Amino acid sequence: MKPSWKVKLLSVAMLSVAGCSSLPGSDVSASNNGGGGPQKSASSAPAPAQPSPLPSDTVLAGRTAAADGFYKLKIDLLQLDREGKLVTVNYAVTVTGHDRASGWDVGDAFSAVPSDDPSADGVYLIDAKNGKKHLVARDAEQKCVCTDSTESIIINTDQTVTFTATFAAPPEDVTAMDVYIPLAGTFKNVPLT
Repeated sequence: MKPSWKVKLLSVAMLSVAGCSSLPGSDVSASNNGGGGPQKSASSAPAPAQPSPLPSDTVLAGRTAAADGFYKLKIDLLQLDREGKLVTVNYAVTVTGHDRASGWDVGDAFSAVPSDDPSADGVYLIDAKNGKKHLVARDAEQKCVCTDSTESIIINTDQTVTFTATFAAPPEDVTAMDVYIPLAGTFKNVPLT
């Protein structure tokens, strides 16, 4: 049974308020910073993504994954960058093969919850030192500070698309974090640069 739109809305609202949640035994802090992702396409039909080449020296870690049962993916973690009070994660997704007539429609694959306006807000960080889970930051309109409108992204074979998500930074003494990316799992102990 599919959850009603009210349940979905409540779930999104609860995630928006959380921002940065605690693991057991730690206190809660949240951040709400401005920003956003790419603008929505004027048409309702998804457009094929534009390839974005990656220099090999920018990949921190990579994993293979499958999507929708037909698509083979390579997901590369490119950056975990601290800039002041923010941390930005950049990751790239490449479709390495499929047996379908068209490319992979990203849709809500990287979303925290299914939505009519999916985004990359399903990415999160773990500060193991302080026992905190950092959720994607939200702007004043409660939109994620991440790649949004992912329902309009289609990735064809051998194309790469880069996604981004921004978070409240951990304390200065935290030098590495775990990065969770849907479909790829957790990348452990990634150095903050």
